[in-house]
Order: sequence, then C-alpha cells, then structure tokens
Amino acid sequence: MSVETFEGLALGSRIATLSFHRRDWRPYAMALAYACTTPLGIAVGLGVRLSYDPNSQRALITSGVFDAVSAGLLIYAAMVELLAHDFIHGEMRTAPGKQVLLAIGSLLVGCALMSLLGRWA
Repeated sequence: MSVETFEGLALGSRIATLSFHRRDWRPYAMALAYACTTPLGIAVGLGVRLSYDPNSQRALITSGVFDAVSAGLLIYAAMVELLAHDFIHGEMRTAPGKQVLLAIGSLLVGCALMSLLGRWA
C-alpha cells in the first residue's frame, strides 16, 4: 500500500495494518505503547489532582502552552494534510476555475465562522 492510502487513518488504524512477524519487535512495541497511553495519562491525572491549582500562574501557562500546541497541530493537519490533498492531489486539481473559487470561498467562510465560534466560546 502506498503512503497516500494511509493519510487519513488514525494511529490505531495504522498499527492494526502492520505485519506482525515473530522476529520483528517494533509492531508489538507500537501496539503496547498505543494501548498504554490512555491508562498512563489517567494515572498521571489522578496523581496530580490534589496538588493541581487551576488558578495558579503555572497552571495557566501550562494550559496556554498545551492549547497553543493543540491549535498548531490542528492548523497543520487542516492546511497541509487536508487542503493540500484536496487542492493538489484531489479533484480540485482539474476542476473548473469557478468551482475552485467557490471551494476557496467556502473554505474562507468556514474559517471565519470557526474563528467567531472560537472567540465566542
């Protein structure tokens, strides 16, 4: 399978499609790491719940940094993975000019509405 086939799949789906051979330890390590991330995150959350003050300066900075990283990842995924795939490799590559302009206009209207939603929330 080509890399383009897996662009839209999540990490768990990619691990599920790996070939599991007896001598290759990497697929097993990846599956184990994937299975342990949620329980490990829950354990860390339970461990710090009593010492966590949501109004402290450290908590606000930490929350801001994680929010910025999450926003950056979403922007990257939207712009590079989705839009580039649609406009460069997808049907928009050979679409008529009016359809491309309509698609770009719809994209900008959607971005504006999401910005308003983010400002409002």
